[in-house]
Amino acid sequence: MDDIILQSVIEITQQHDIDSLEVSLITTLAEFIPATDIFIVKPLDESKPGVFIEVMRLTISDNRSNQHKYEWTHDIAVDNGGHLLQECFTTMKPVHYKAEDKLERFLFPIIHNNITDAILGVEASQDMYSWRGIIEAFVKIYSNYLAILNISERDKLTDLHNRRTFDYKLDKLLKSQRLQYQRYGNSMDANEKRRASPDLNSWLAIADIDHFKCINDNYGHLFGDEVILIVSQQMKRYFRRSDLLFRFGGEEFVIILEPAAPEKVHEILDRFRQAIATYKIPQVGTTTVSIGYAKIVDGVSSHITLDHADKALYYAKNHGRNSARCYENLVEDGSLTEQKPSSVTLFFDEVPDTK
Repeated sequence: MDDIILQSVIEITQQHDIDSLEVSLITTLAEFIPATDIFIVKPLDESKPGVFIEVMRLTISDNRSNQHKYEWTHDIAVDNGGHLLQECFTTMKPVHYKAEDKLERFLFPIIHNNITDAILGVEASQDMYSWRGIIEAFVKIYSNYLAILNISERDKLTDLHNRRTFDYKLDKLLKSQRLQYQRYGNSMDANEKRRASPDLNSWLAIADIDHFKCINDNYGHLFGDEVILIVSQQMKRYFRRSDLLFRFGGEEFVIILEPAAPEKVHEILDRFRQAIATYKIPQVGTTTVSIGYAKIVDGVSSHITLDHADKALYYAKNHGRNSARCYENLVEDGSLTEQKPSSVTLFFDEVPDTK
C-alpha cells in the first residue's frame, strides 16, 4: 500500500501544468477510494460569491463484468448544493453531508496563498469517514505542488497567466468548446444549445495602457507597477473566471473571452475600458486603456489572431485611444485591409516605446 501511495505522489508531481495536475489528483483518488464521483469545483466569478462551476468530474461505475467504467465531464454549472460549497469555500474546512439521493458527500477546500482556490468533492454510496485522512493528504500534496506550478504559469506582479502558457490555454479552450458543441448538438434543450452554439465565437482582446511611458517617466517605475497591478485587479473583477487573462509583458494584457455574440463582446470590453478610465489611482490620477479584439476561428493560427487584434489595437491607439475596436468590423467598413496569413509579420509586442 505504501509503495502504491508513493508512486501516486510521484505521478502527481510529474505534471507540468495545473490542468494536468487536477486530472492527476482525481484519477489518483479514484484508485484508492470507493467513490462514485470525484470532482473539482471553482468559483465562476470572483465578484459573485456563491456561484460555482464544476471544472471537471470523474464518474465511476461498474459494467456487467464488474469492471470500473470512467466518464469525464467538464465545465458544468452547479445547480444545487451551492450553500454548502460556499460554506466550505469560506470556512476553509471540510464539509460532510448526505444528499436527498442518499449519497455521502465530502467537500475539501484546496488552499492556495491562504485562501480557498478550489474545492474537491467526493461522492459515494457508503460512509467516507474512514477515507478522510488519505483524501486530505492528497489534497495537501496537490496544494503544495500547485504553488510551485503557479510560479511558472503566473506573472509575478499581477498573478495573471503569463505569456508562456498562452498557446496551451487557448488550445485547451478550443478543445473544450468542440466537446460542448458535440455534447449539445443533438440536445432538445434550447438553453443548452445556446450555451454551445457553433454560431458563437471565442474572442481574443489585447488591452494596452495608454501613455504608459509617460507614467513611468513622470512618476517612476514603482507607480508604473501600481498602475499595472490596478488594471490587472480590475480585469479579474470585470471578466469571468472562465475567461482567460494574461499579462504578455510591460503594459500589455491579453483576454480570451468564451463564446459570445459580437455586440455582447463589445459591451463587456467597453465596460472594462470605462471602469479603468474612471478609477482614481493615488498620485497618478486616472489612466485609460485601448483595446483591440478579434474573432478566434478554429484552425487559424493563434499568431494570426493576435495579429488581427493587434491591428485593431493600433487603430484604437491612432484614433484617439481609450476605445475598444473590433478587427472584423474595421475590415468590413474599410478602415483596415485584411491581409493574407502568409504576409503577417508584425506582432503587438513590437510596439515603439512612445505610447
